[in-house]
Amino acid sequence: MILAAARDLVVESGFDGTTMDAVAERAGTGKATLYRRWGSKTELVADAISRSTPTPVADDIPDTGSLRGDLDEAHRALHRSRDQELVSGLVSEVQRDPVLAKAFHERLVASKTRLLRGLLERARQRGEVPEGHDLELLASIVPAMVMYRKMITGGSVDDDYIRRITSEVLLPLATRPV
Repeated sequence: MILAAARDLVVESGFDGTTMDAVAERAGTGKATLYRRWGSKTELVADAISRSTPTPVADDIPDTGSLRGDLDEAHRALHRSRDQELVSGLVSEVQRDPVLAKAFHERLVASKTRLLRGLLERARQRGEVPEGHDLELLASIVPAMVMYRKMITGGSVDDDYIRRITSEVLLPLATRPV
């Protein structure tokens, strides 16, 4: 309940607008309860990020028989999470706070890279992705472009943007001959 309240407030108000008072009120508890468990707002938000619904792994995504289909299924599964909203709420702070940056990276970036790596490996086993491609590098393209757009340009990331990255960048690179 407390962690969900913290996540919701970060989504609604950003990191700077989230306070321990507001989290306590939203969770229906006292501020002293929060400080007994978390020494700071940063620790609370980092814990809230780390314990949010985990990113699916490749085995959780139905095997559609094609890399494009698998990527579309992964996008649908990820779309149900509030991760993109969390990214927007944390952009300012992750560049300043290493504790928050670590939780942010693991939960909101590295987990997506692992999912894509698994889908690319599955596609390689089907013969869609030729041997010799660096799957780790390919898997980092979409998360890197999403983070760049959110954190550097301030642009929005919608379904169309994800589909364009997939169609125009990831699929051509992954399926080209080596």
